[in-house]
Amino acid sequence: MDQYLYRQFFEIEEHFWWSVATRRVFFQLIRELERDGAGRALDVGCGTGIHLKEFPAGWQLVAGCDYSELALSFCSERGLRALLRCDATRLPFANQAFNLVTALDVIEHLDDDEGCVRELARVTRAGGHVLMHVPAFPALWTDKDELSHHRRRYQRSALASLAARCGLEVTRLFYINSLLFPLALLRATAQRLTRRRSASAPPPATAVDRLYRIPVALNRAMTALMELERRVIAHVPMPFGLSLVCLARKPV
Repeated sequence: MDQYLYRQFFEIEEHFWWSVATRRVFFQLIRELERDGAGRALDVGCGTGIHLKEFPAGWQLVAGCDYSELALSFCSERGLRALLRCDATRLPFANQAFNLVTALDVIEHLDDDEGCVRELARVTRAGGHVLMHVPAFPALWTDKDELSHHRRRYQRSALASLAARCGLEVTRLFYINSLLFPLALLRATAQRLTRRRSASAPPPATAVDRLYRIPVALNRAMTALMELERRVIAHVPMPFGLSLVCLARKPV
Protein backbone atom coordinates (compact mmCIF):
# COMPACT_ATOMS: atom_id res chain seq x y z
CA MET A 1 0.00 0.00 0.00
CA ASP A 2 1.25 3.51 -0.78
CA GLN A 3 2.89 5.16 2.21
CA TYR A 4 0.74 8.30 2.07
CA LEU A 5 -2.38 6.19 2.63
CA TYR A 6 -1.31 5.13 6.12
CA ARG A 7 -1.70 8.69 7.40
CA GLN A 8 -5.09 8.93 5.71
CA PHE A 9 -6.32 5.72 7.35
CA PHE A 10 -4.84 6.63 10.72
CA GLU A 11 -6.85 9.86 10.71
CA ILE A 12 -10.21 8.41 9.64
CA GLU A 13 -10.39 4.80 10.87
CA GLU A 14 -11.99 5.57 14.22
CA HIS A 15 -15.07 7.08 12.57
CA PHE A 16 -15.13 6.18 8.84
CA TRP A 17 -18.27 4.14 8.15
CA TRP A 18 -16.60 1.18 6.44
CA SER A 19 -13.99 0.78 9.16
CA VAL A 20 -16.51 1.14 12.00
CA ALA A 21 -19.02 -1.26 10.46
CA THR A 22 -16.56 -4.00 9.58
CA ARG A 23 -15.01 -3.89 13.07
CA ARG A 24 -18.45 -4.50 14.54
CA VAL A 25 -18.79 -7.63 12.40
CA PHE A 26 -15.31 -8.90 13.26
CA PHE A 27 -15.64 -8.24 16.97
CA GLN A 28 -19.04 -9.90 17.15
CA LEU A 29 -17.47 -13.10 15.81
CA ILE A 30 -14.50 -12.78 18.17
CA ARG A 31 -16.76 -12.33 21.19
CA GLU A 32 -18.60 -15.51 20.22
CA LEU A 33 -15.26 -17.35 20.26
CA GLU A 34 -14.65 -16.12 23.81
CA ARG A 35 -17.38 -18.45 25.03
CA ASP A 36 -14.86 -21.26 24.60
CA GLY A 37 -12.24 -19.28 26.51
CA ALA A 38 -10.06 -16.47 25.17
CA GLY A 39 -6.32 -16.96 24.79
CA ARG A 40 -3.59 -15.41 22.66
CA ALA A 41 -4.50 -13.46 19.53
CA LEU A 42 -2.41 -12.15 16.62
CA ASP A 43 -3.46 -9.56 14.05
CA VAL A 44 -1.41 -10.13 10.89
CA GLY A 45 -1.10 -7.04 8.70
CA CYS A 46 -2.29 -4.88 11.58
CA GLY A 47 -1.84 -1.64 9.63
CA THR A 48 -2.19 1.46 11.79
CA GLY A 49 -3.58 -0.59 14.68
CA ILE A 50 -7.26 0.26 14.95
CA HIS A 51 -8.27 -3.39 15.39
CA LEU A 52 -5.64 -3.89 18.08
CA LYS A 53 -6.75 -0.76 19.91
CA GLU A 54 -10.42 -1.78 20.00
CA PHE A 55 -9.95 -5.55 20.28
CA PRO A 56 -12.49 -7.16 22.64
CA ALA A 57 -11.26 -7.44 26.22
CA GLY A 58 -10.51 -10.75 27.91
CA TRP A 59 -7.69 -12.10 25.76
CA GLN A 60 -4.42 -12.99 27.46
CA LEU A 61 -2.33 -11.38 24.72
CA VAL A 62 -3.20 -9.40 21.61
CA ALA A 63 -0.19 -8.81 19.35
CA GLY A 64 0.16 -7.24 15.93
CA CYS A 65 2.59 -7.56 13.05
CA ASP A 66 3.04 -5.72 9.77
CA TYR A 67 5.69 -5.39 7.07
CA SER A 68 5.47 -1.59 7.01
CA GLU A 69 7.58 0.30 9.54
CA LEU A 70 5.39 3.35 8.96
CA ALA A 71 2.24 1.39 9.80
CA LEU A 72 3.84 0.15 13.02
CA SER A 73 4.85 3.69 13.93
CA PHE A 74 1.17 4.67 13.80
CA CYS A 75 0.38 1.67 16.02
CA SER A 76 2.88 3.07 18.51
CA GLU A 77 1.13 6.45 18.34
CA ARG A 78 -2.02 4.64 19.45
CA GLY A 79 -0.11 3.43 22.50
CA LEU A 80 0.25 -0.17 21.28
CA ARG A 81 3.36 -2.11 22.29
CA ALA A 82 3.04 -5.81 21.34
CA LEU A 83 4.24 -5.22 17.77
CA LEU A 84 6.62 -6.88 15.35
CA ARG A 85 7.75 -6.13 11.81
CA CYS A 86 7.66 -9.20 9.58
CA ASP A 87 6.58 -10.69 6.27
CA ALA A 88 3.07 -12.20 6.39
CA THR A 89 4.28 -15.19 4.37
CA ARG A 90 7.09 -15.93 6.88
CA LEU A 91 5.75 -15.32 10.36
CA PRO A 92 8.44 -15.50 13.07
CA PHE A 93 6.27 -17.38 15.55
CA ALA A 94 6.25 -20.95 16.77
CA ASN A 95 3.76 -23.50 15.53
CA GLN A 96 0.39 -23.30 17.30
CA ALA A 97 1.36 -20.14 19.18
CA PHE A 98 -2.06 -18.43 19.04
CA ASN A 99 -5.70 -19.25 19.72
CA LEU A 100 -6.90 -16.71 17.15
CA VAL A 101 -5.13 -15.24 14.13
CA THR A 102 -6.74 -12.48 12.07
CA ALA A 103 -5.87 -11.21 8.59
CA LEU A 104 -8.30 -8.39 7.88
CA ASP A 105 -7.91 -6.82 4.43
CA VAL A 106 -4.49 -8.44 4.02
CA ILE A 107 -4.25 -11.44 1.72
CA GLU A 108 -5.71 -9.64 -1.31
CA HIS A 109 -2.56 -7.46 -1.29
CA LEU A 110 -0.15 -10.39 -1.56
CA ASP A 111 1.17 -12.21 -4.62
CA ASP A 112 1.35 -15.39 -2.52
CA ASP A 113 -1.96 -15.39 -0.70
CA GLU A 114 -1.82 -19.14 -0.18
CA GLY A 115 1.60 -18.89 1.43
CA CYS A 116 0.20 -16.35 3.85
CA VAL A 117 -2.86 -18.43 4.77
CA ARG A 118 -0.64 -21.47 5.34
CA GLU A 119 1.35 -19.36 7.80
CA LEU A 120 -1.83 -18.19 9.52
CA ALA A 121 -2.83 -21.83 9.93
CA ARG A 122 0.62 -22.89 11.10
CA VAL A 123 0.76 -20.44 14.01
CA THR A 124 -2.83 -21.22 15.06
CA ARG A 125 -3.25 -23.89 17.71
CA ALA A 126 -5.34 -27.01 17.02
CA GLY A 127 -8.93 -26.07 17.76
CA GLY A 128 -8.13 -22.37 17.28
CA HIS A 129 -9.47 -20.04 14.61
CA VAL A 130 -8.37 -17.90 11.68
CA LEU A 131 -10.47 -14.85 10.73
CA MET A 132 -10.07 -13.30 7.28
CA HIS A 133 -11.74 -10.43 5.43
CA VAL A 134 -11.29 -9.87 1.69
CA PRO A 135 -12.91 -7.93 -1.16
CA ALA A 136 -15.46 -9.98 -3.12
CA PHE A 137 -16.27 -10.52 -6.80
CA PRO A 138 -13.67 -9.78 -9.50
CA ALA A 139 -16.45 -8.02 -11.42
CA LEU A 140 -16.44 -5.27 -8.78
CA TRP A 141 -12.87 -4.22 -9.59
CA THR A 142 -12.52 -0.40 -9.69
CA ASP A 143 -9.97 2.35 -9.16
CA LYS A 144 -10.35 1.80 -5.42
CA ASP A 145 -8.71 -1.62 -5.82
CA GLU A 146 -5.88 0.02 -7.74
CA LEU A 147 -5.58 2.71 -5.07
CA SER A 148 -5.27 -0.01 -2.42
CA HIS A 149 -2.86 -2.12 -4.53
CA HIS A 150 -5.10 -5.18 -4.47
CA ARG A 151 -3.89 -8.20 -6.41
CA ARG A 152 -7.35 -9.75 -6.67
CA ARG A 153 -10.94 -9.89 -5.45
CA TYR A 154 -12.35 -13.26 -4.32
CA GLN A 155 -15.21 -15.53 -5.26
CA ARG A 156 -16.81 -17.25 -2.27
CA SER A 157 -15.82 -20.70 -3.58
CA ALA A 158 -12.22 -19.58 -4.18
CA LEU A 159 -11.82 -18.35 -0.60
CA ALA A 160 -13.34 -21.54 0.80
CA SER A 161 -11.00 -23.61 -1.38
CA LEU A 162 -8.00 -21.56 -0.28
CA ALA A 163 -8.79 -22.13 3.39
CA ALA A 164 -9.27 -25.88 2.80
CA ARG A 165 -5.96 -26.23 0.93
CA CYS A 166 -4.25 -24.67 3.92
CA GLY A 167 -5.72 -27.19 6.34
CA LEU A 168 -8.56 -25.08 7.74
CA GLU A 169 -12.23 -25.95 8.18
CA VAL A 170 -14.54 -23.07 7.28
CA THR A 171 -17.17 -22.51 9.97
CA ARG A 172 -18.59 -19.17 8.77
CA LEU A 173 -18.34 -17.64 5.31
CA PHE A 174 -20.60 -14.74 4.42
CA TYR A 175 -20.86 -11.49 2.47
CA ILE A 176 -21.11 -8.04 4.03
CA ASN A 177 -22.01 -4.66 2.57
CA SER A 178 -24.67 -6.26 0.42
CA LEU A 179 -27.04 -3.30 0.26
CA LEU A 180 -24.51 -1.29 -1.76
CA PHE A 181 -23.75 -4.14 -4.14
CA PRO A 182 -25.96 -2.89 -7.04
CA LEU A 183 -24.34 0.56 -6.95
CA ALA A 184 -20.86 -0.94 -6.74
CA LEU A 185 -21.56 -3.22 -9.70
CA LEU A 186 -22.90 -0.29 -11.72
CA ARG A 187 -19.80 1.79 -10.92
CA ALA A 188 -17.42 -1.04 -11.79
CA THR A 189 -19.23 -1.70 -15.07
CA ALA A 190 -19.14 1.99 -15.98
CA GLN A 191 -15.41 2.16 -15.33
CA ARG A 192 -14.75 -0.85 -17.54
CA LEU A 193 -16.73 0.74 -20.34
CA THR A 194 -15.01 4.12 -20.13
CA ARG A 195 -11.36 3.32 -19.56
CA ARG A 196 -8.75 0.60 -19.56
CA ARG A 197 -7.69 -0.52 -16.09
CA SER A 198 -4.25 0.81 -15.17
CA ALA A 199 -2.25 0.75 -11.93
CA SER A 200 0.87 2.34 -13.39
CA ALA A 201 0.70 5.42 -11.18
CA PRO A 202 -0.86 6.15 -7.80
CA PRO A 203 -4.14 8.08 -7.95
CA PRO A 204 -3.89 11.75 -6.93
CA ALA A 205 -4.70 12.92 -3.40
CA THR A 206 -8.03 14.23 -4.64
CA ALA A 207 -9.09 10.66 -5.45
CA VAL A 208 -8.24 9.59 -1.90
CA ASP A 209 -10.27 12.44 -0.45
CA ARG A 210 -13.20 11.59 -2.69
CA LEU A 211 -13.22 7.99 -1.49
CA TYR A 212 -12.50 8.41 2.21
CA ARG A 213 -13.32 11.96 3.29
CA ILE A 214 -17.07 12.29 2.96
CA PRO A 215 -19.61 14.60 4.63
CA VAL A 216 -20.39 13.83 8.28
CA ALA A 217 -24.10 13.28 7.59
CA LEU A 218 -23.36 10.79 4.80
CA ASN A 219 -20.85 8.97 6.98
CA ARG A 220 -23.44 8.60 9.75
CA ALA A 221 -26.05 7.37 7.29
CA MET A 222 -23.67 4.78 5.86
CA THR A 223 -22.71 3.58 9.34
CA ALA A 224 -26.40 3.18 10.25
CA LEU A 225 -27.08 1.32 7.00
CA MET A 226 -24.27 -1.13 7.68
CA GLU A 227 -25.46 -1.64 11.25
CA LEU A 228 -28.93 -2.51 9.95
CA GLU A 229 -27.38 -4.99 7.55
CA ARG A 230 -25.27 -6.55 10.33
CA ARG A 231 -28.42 -7.27 12.31
CA VAL A 232 -30.15 -8.73 9.25
CA ILE A 233 -27.32 -11.04 8.13
CA ALA A 234 -27.24 -12.58 11.60
CA HIS A 235 -30.53 -14.24 10.59
CA VAL A 236 -30.59 -14.10 6.78
CA PRO A 237 -27.24 -14.59 4.98
CA MET A 238 -26.87 -12.40 1.90
CA PRO A 239 -26.15 -14.00 -1.52
CA PHE A 240 -23.72 -11.22 -2.51
CA GLY A 241 -21.78 -8.30 -1.09
CA LEU A 242 -18.76 -6.08 -1.52
CA SER A 243 -16.59 -8.25 0.71
CA LEU A 244 -16.33 -11.67 2.33
CA VAL A 245 -15.77 -12.64 5.96
CA CYS A 246 -14.32 -16.08 6.60
CA LEU A 247 -13.98 -17.70 10.01
CA ALA A 248 -12.12 -21.03 9.84
CA ARG A 249 -11.08 -23.55 12.47
CA LYS A 250 -7.86 -25.51 12.62
CA PRO A 251 -8.79 -29.17 13.19
CA VAL A 252 -7.74 -30.86 16.42
